[in-house]
Amino acid sequence: MIDTSSNQPHFWQVSRDNQTYTELCNALYERELLRLSQLTTEQLLRLPNRLASLPFYIRRAASNILQQQSALALDSLNASWYYKQAASCPARRQQADPIDAFYHKYAKPGLIVPLYITQLTREQIVLDSIDEVDFTGLRLHCNEHGWFSFSGTPLEQHNSDKFLLKPIKTIMAAACCGHQWLNGDKKPPRLLSLRELLLASRLNWQNFAKPLPALTV
Repeated sequence: MIDTSSNQPHFWQVSRDNQTYTELCNALYERELLRLSQLTTEQLLRLPNRLASLPFYIRRAASNILQQQSALALDSLNASWYYKQAASCPARRQQADPIDAFYHKYAKPGLIVPLYITQLTREQIVLDSIDEVDFTGLRLHCNEHGWFSFSGTPLEQHNSDKFLLKPIKTIMAAACCGHQWLNGDKKPPRLLSLRELLLASRLNWQNFAKPLPALTV
């Protein structure tokens, strides 16, 4: 009888990828359970469904993050990316014409896009995805943040503090790393929601107009 035990992995032998995957899952569970513990009374009605779907989305996010070829450094213990933060928010340097030209050419459902948000003197960039495009009206709808013109202008009252941006490396890095500024000064990064992490893990850093497909888990 041939002894093949030396060729079999033991349960205590964990590869680097497996260890990183476990660290990501643990960090995401801790983060999402904290978020769920802070739901309002009205939101509690959806809690059973959110808990039931949580393992699927956490496994998908961890798998996507692990397999992505990103321009950013990964901190698996905190399920966060790191990149040097600009002294001021890079969204300020974008102009309407390049934004308009980009969305005239590339706007389509599923495209991952950055949005500039100002709240009083706090600035940040968040990720969303397009779910509807109206070429006649030269506008597009973001899944979470509503309607914007192709040139970036908000078109609804509830998103008047937001502005659609053109995806470029500095903008997307700031969004993925949770960079934020207050009164023009850099502040500690925010933690991305699980939804934003799923979007960020699908970014194609070679061509933002062609996001990567989501992995199945």
